[in-house]
Amino acid sequence: MAGAVAATAMGAMAAVNVIPLPNKVVEGDGALAFANPGAVAAAVTEADDASIPAEGYRLTVSDAGIRIAAADAAGRFYARQTLRQLTTPDGKGVSVPFVTIEDAPRFKWRGLHFDDCRHFFGKETLKKTLDAMAYHKLNVLHWHLTEDQGWRIEIKKYPELTVKGAVRPGSPKPKVLVRPGEPSERGWVNNHIPYGPYFYTQDDVREIVAYAAERHITIVPEIELPGHALAALAAYPELGCTGETFEPWWRWGVSEHIFCGGSDRTIRFLEDVLDEVCALFPSSIVHIGGDEAPKKMWKQCPKCQARIKALGLDGEEGLQGWMTRHFTEYLAKKGRRTIGWDEVLDGNPGTGTVIMSWRGPQGGIQAAARGHDVVMCPIDPCYIDNPQGLKDDPYEYINYGFNATLERCYGFDPAAGIPEGQHSHVLGGQGNNWSEYTWSGSEYEWKMWPRMSALAECLWTDRANKSWASFRARIPAVRTALIRQFRMNAAPIE
Repeated sequence: MAGAVAATAMGAMAAVNVIPLPNKVVEGDGALAFANPGAVAAAVTEADDASIPAEGYRLTVSDAGIRIAAADAAGRFYARQTLRQLTTPDGKGVSVPFVTIEDAPRFKWRGLHFDDCRHFFGKETLKKTLDAMAYHKLNVLHWHLTEDQGWRIEIKKYPELTVKGAVRPGSPKPKVLVRPGEPSERGWVNNHIPYGPYFYTQDDVREIVAYAAERHITIVPEIELPGHALAALAAYPELGCTGETFEPWWRWGVSEHIFCGGSDRTIRFLEDVLDEVCALFPSSIVHIGGDEAPKKMWKQCPKCQARIKALGLDGEEGLQGWMTRHFTEYLAKKGRRTIGWDEVLDGNPGTGTVIMSWRGPQGGIQAAARGHDVVMCPIDPCYIDNPQGLKDDPYEYINYGFNATLERCYGFDPAAGIPEGQHSHVLGGQGNNWSEYTWSGSEYEWKMWPRMSALAECLWTDRANKSWASFRARIPAVRTALIRQFRMNAAPIE
């Protein structure tokens, strides 16, 4: 390659305007010209190379043409995403700069959390999100499907879950709160507009799972247990400790009414639900929640207390631990692993349970030390339902006490604080976008992008190759692509 100059990834700025930044780049002099982007894709030749790491690739653009080498289909796909970003208009058509890139991801789990429960966004928003994820080489969509405020997946054996659990008698009015985060009804103002029924049919789920798979994205479904269960209890009150009749909550917060841990009927119900979920989702990992499960009802429930006594459990936390282990073992028989929020550590789950650390990094640090695989998504900075710190932002956010700015998101390191000898337990991380304060797909996109672009680079690019100055120079072009190619309502860059 005449005139080639070796460069580190941080120095490869002129030609390689790509996010996430490739890890090894050699730039050349010149470019290939094409009539349109379709002609670029058609000009690629591919080869297998078993020496390249999983999901990695080698991309060569020279006067001899465009060549991609990879060990697997994912690597070939990611090489084409890089090529897509390298392809730029040149006045007559498009051009691709001469370059050789050798690249592979830092982490296996490069995720985005999608909450359809508080507000429902539907297939169009979800597919656009999957398209943008693929462009950024993100490969896991964590799909939050059940909550106190809504049950969003059809379960054939239990049709009332979507008849009664997918509709609620209103929602909080936007920007009408006495105190942000008020857990009780006091402080919320109901708009009294029935919300729903909103849910995904099983055919919808199959369509979305297939759409994601074409983009090398695994969808990890989340069925919350034992807490965040009020929508299910609205459909089947007998699954709770009191048998009371409920409606899904119209307000935000955490209900004290949770699945009864002492009821064999409740356990069978959850097994049945997971049976249908496993039939729909090929993911090797299933999320079973485990967070924010108040134990007030369990303390008063004769069935729960009897189970605690019969099994010699350590109180109500021990009962939740038993439930976690039960469903971990149940799913293991189906060839699946469980993942749960970091609260499940309190119940001593088996090391086969993956821990998702959200309350901060400490849960993940403790979990890795105890032999668990971990996915890091601490509130700071991975909760992108936090304010962005923009001068002019039309939307409402939950506020955890800081602004999750673009630069703050770029500082995320999933392995921070974990000893090097335990790094093999760090599967990766993700950005979480909860939807209490997000009322439409357009608003969801505004809050997600371009902050997810920053997190995507943290999860793919080696730490030594990252540079905020480099990212800040590259992100405007990617934001423009999000708006033009994906029709995203991406927030501005300040």
